[in-house]
Amino acid sequence: MDISHTHVFAATPDDISALLADPAFASARSDAAGAAHADAIVDGTPATGFSVSVRQSVPASTIPAEFRSFVGSQLNVRYTEVWDPATGDTRTGTFAVEIVGTPGHAAGSLRLDPDGDDTRFTADGTVSVRIPLVGPMIEKAVASAVVKALREELTVADEWLARR
Repeated sequence: MDISHTHVFAATPDDISALLADPAFASARSDAAGAAHADAIVDGTPATGFSVSVRQSVPASTIPAEFRSFVGSQLNVRYTEVWDPATGDTRTGTFAVEIVGTPGHAAGSLRLDPDGDDTRFTADGTVSVRIPLVGPMIEKAVASAVVKALREELTVADEWLARR
């Protein structure tokens, strides 16, 4: 199942890159998902390219009740972003989401583009669940959860930027 989300930040692509590469912000992102426990690691810099890895435990209540029996009371989620060095004013990257111990994942591309004085953030990807018969229903639930989490994280980013 395909997923797509766009968000406009009231900041430059360089400002957004610096934000995404900030270890304190990486931790705040996981807090937005309601994580009970999270580890966030940032490696690299906006100038050279960087990666953000977040491992977190989130309550299974974030997914529909009919699928909770597949995962238990907690979801152990690994989220990784890898951002290339900027090419002009544009920056591209990739993301991957894995729910540990389940046969599904999400992955795709990320992009930061200037939009006047603002920055357009775009995430496009695919959710895949390899379970016969119920896989498509679970894909839909996972896709919805991924986009919801992304919206929450981007709201935290807007608030973070507003405080600076």
